[in-house]
Amino acid sequence: MADLKLQQSRLDGRYDIIECLGRGSYAEIYVAHDNAASEGAPTTVVIKALNMFLQDDPDAELEATLIANFQNEAVALDRVRHPNIISRLGHGTAIDLSGTTFHYIVLEYLSGGDMMALSRNRPLTIDKAIFYLEQVCSGLAHAHAGGVIHRDIKPQNLLLTADRQVVKIADFGVARLEANEGAITRVGTNIYSAPEHNPLVQTGQLDTGLLALKHEHLTPSADIYSLAKTTYSLLAGESPRRFAQHAIRELPAAVSQHHWSATVLRVLEKATQTRPENRYQTVQEFWDELAEAALPPTKPLGVDSESRTADSTHEGRKPSADLTLDIAPDEFTEAPPKPRFEPVQTPPARAYVDDALERRPKIVVPVSALERAGSQNAVPQLTAKERIAALPNQARIGNRPHPRGPVIPRRARPFLVAVLLVLAFSGMLLATHKYVTSHWNPFAGISQLSDIFVVGSEGVTTTDVRLRPDPSTSNPHIGLAENGSRVKVLSATDNWYEVQVLEHGRPKTDPFTSDRGWINKKFVKF
Repeated sequence: MADLKLQQSRLDGRYDIIECLGRGSYAEIYVAHDNAASEGAPTTVVIKALNMFLQDDPDAELEATLIANFQNEAVALDRVRHPNIISRLGHGTAIDLSGTTFHYIVLEYLSGGDMMALSRNRPLTIDKAIFYLEQVCSGLAHAHAGGVIHRDIKPQNLLLTADRQVVKIADFGVARLEANEGAITRVGTNIYSAPEHNPLVQTGQLDTGLLALKHEHLTPSADIYSLAKTTYSLLAGESPRRFAQHAIRELPAAVSQHHWSATVLRVLEKATQTRPENRYQTVQEFWDELAEAALPPTKPLGVDSESRTADSTHEGRKPSADLTLDIAPDEFTEAPPKPRFEPVQTPPARAYVDDALERRPKIVVPVSALERAGSQNAVPQLTAKERIAALPNQARIGNRPHPRGPVIPRRARPFLVAVLLVLAFSGMLLATHKYVTSHWNPFAGISQLSDIFVVGSEGVTTTDVRLRPDPSTSNPHIGLAENGSRVKVLSATDNWYEVQVLEHGRPKTDPFTSDRGWINKKFVKF
């Protein structure tokens, strides 16, 4: 079915859609610029839009389930606000440029990628893995304390900040809350999800352990199972596909010779047992065992002052004592209002008047239209009733006489019409010329010539982008082109432009930085 038409548009009067990051079965993810962000708040955000028409047209039952899950994600995020859990910033319902109604939630933007991309084909060291897993355990323990079970823990749902020092748990779309306890539905990714998530999963050989499972209740041990499979991926550099729906029995040969391999394997094996009661029952228990298993076997506890785990154990405190954080009230902005998403209805093809306007979703507006409107004195849009009320009294009464306005002589009318036609035609020519010169390049498809014709052109940066001394990210940056900065292309090579900043999007924080340097092509819009 059709994707949502949101490119180059403004949502809810404040979010300028920059690009689509990806699409799932019933959701689309966009990165956007928040024009109304409060002082100190991030201006780049993520828009997660529920598009029920990406697949076949949903029936009423499926539509209600999708909307309930979407609202459930917002409620879960508000309940478990934590430094290691992604934050919800807002929500709404809108109509895209093609007339499709959709719901959306606004999330914080994490540009450092996910843990799967970080560890793919290059296993993390045990110290680096423990550094990230402690943060994940902290966020997950906080969620469980709030009565929320994630149900889809996997490396792809662990997102990193730009400096890759903070990891946050994302995608609470299938989270289980205390309020919706009931039959367990099939969710999650088969490679990482616990067997109780997939009561009807097909296995190669008959597994009598699966037959004995009870599926009436879901416990935090399901998330611990997925977290252990995720730990395997980080340390092995590959997904635990061969252990899908089974306990982890061994580590790859490439990492099986480390001093921690045997002890860590025992922890992962216990955490991935088929029967929930045989696993760790709390994140704290799992983290205590994993942190201890990762320690060098011959190093006396307390010797390394940089090892918080060793010190805390030496002092009689378990590593899990550091998972519980005292979060200051001012560490987060106030949670946005709780959303109440309703089933999507196709808007009727008629004029909307009176209070019906207030109940309708907001319509997405093309950014180009907003720019044109901003350059003119916009006339406020009035309803038919308001326009009638604004007319003079005599004009609404009928045959009652009223003063006549100035009369245009008959001979002047043809001349006036001709002038108006000439002006209209000239305006069309000018608009066509401007569009062709700014949007159309017959040589753009020829890779050898496209860079030649773009040199000398002026564009605008689509986000804050660092200026580099050469076309690579290996050297430190020498300046900054803020979002909305006007730049001129001096030269081009591969995926890089050498630019001169003609006008900064906002005042420079450091006046001594360079205004000339190399930036990636994808951050310039002509």
